[in-house]
Amino acid sequence: MLQGISPAISAINNLGKRIGNIANNVANVSTSGYKKSQTTASSLPAYNVSTASGTSQVGMGSALEDISHIFQQGAFEPNDSPTSMAIGGDGFFVVQDGEGKSYYTREGNFSFNQTGSLVNSQGFVVQGWRINPETGSPQGSLGNISMTLFTSSDGHNAGELESISVSPDGVITGNYTNGNQEALFQVATAKFQNPNGLEQLGSNLFAETGDSGIAITGSPGTGGLGRIVPNALEMSNVDLVEEFTRLTLFKRNFQANLKVIEVENELKGDVINIIS
Repeated sequence: MLQGISPAISAINNLGKRIGNIANNVANVSTSGYKKSQTTASSLPAYNVSTASGTSQVGMGSALEDISHIFQQGAFEPNDSPTSMAIGGDGFFVVQDGEGKSYYTREGNFSFNQTGSLVNSQGFVVQGWRINPETGSPQGSLGNISMTLFTSSDGHNAGELESISVSPDGVITGNYTNGNQEALFQVATAKFQNPNGLEQLGSNLFAETGDSGIAITGSPGTGGLGRIVPNALEMSNVDLVEEFTRLTLFKRNFQANLKVIEVENELKGDVINIIS
């Protein structure tokens, strides 16, 4: 009996998911820090058929094999906010929610909340290390970045934090109204043995999993981690030309498999008419 419908239906299901992935990439072409994903397909197991020369096999179609994130660098867009940052190279910013759970993101659209903490758009606090004022080096354990509102040193009167600047190695320097400049924090970055093992949570956030391995934190520009690009945001790495090229190919494949189903139905109708 005719066996073309099952492989064609499997291909249509597979192509539908792959087209959906393209649609998601296109929808996020203007999303800061978004990393596109790509799909791959694999053939389904074959079944044995008898032939004149013996036993052979016929495939059962295709299935979605994998969806992987492509973490290649996105373009930088200048931004006037001194708290906007991008990572030039590998790595993620580390942010933490109110319950102490860490998440990882490439989106550096940060701002200060009402308590002086540096937060992302979800209100999660950016993580880093305090700078030792005597040595100028990071000290202590990883923690929340929260600005000191007032300072007094070297005989100066107390001054209010007026502005900040961020260096390529992630050091946040506070500029105070009394003329003081003080290195306050260093932004932490993190990398993973298998970034594709991270769980995608939405809002440009990723979570650590057993497949990703544990986060390896370090200073920007060290240990294979990228440097900070201040006053900039990393744009999506989606290439519309590439996406539409794939979309056209998948559309043709989809139509071809619909044609297979149409022809098989016609042939089955002919067989039924002959039998009748």
